[in-house]
Amino acid sequence: MHTRFACSTPIASQLSVMRSSLIGGLVDKVRYNLNRRLDRVRVFEVGRVFLRSQGRPEGTLDVAGVRQPTHVGAVAFGPAAEAQWGVPARSVDFFDIKGDLEALLWPHRAVFEPATHPALHPGKSARGRAERRARGLDR
Repeated sequence: MHTRFACSTPIASQLSVMRSSLIGGLVDKVRYNLNRRLDRVRVFEVGRVFLRSQGRPEGTLDVAGVRQPTHVGAVAFGPAAEAQWGVPARSVDFFDIKGDLEALLWPHRAVFEPATHPALHPGKSARGRAERRARGLDR
């Protein structure tokens, strides 16, 4: 697990630590929408995370000892499509999110591989890669 970075002047108490993953924010957005009685949620985020890196030098846009890679995260919940008479209802699955991420990353070729993460079910998570660079969890 990554060591956290505390903020010296957070804008809110729940934002007192720099994020090392996009998962928390994505889950929060699903919870927010479910609390408003939406039964179908699909959101993605492109953003920086903050990871310790011992060999990272100080630079114009870099902080010594901190790596700030850009990650892409996505979550889908509920039915795969809006209710309609011509298509049977089914829950969203891996292939729906895979298609969404392929469209998001286009024109780059997206490649998916099995991954593990302590917050996700074993054998039911994946990491996506584009242009030989890891995109997703545990990078």
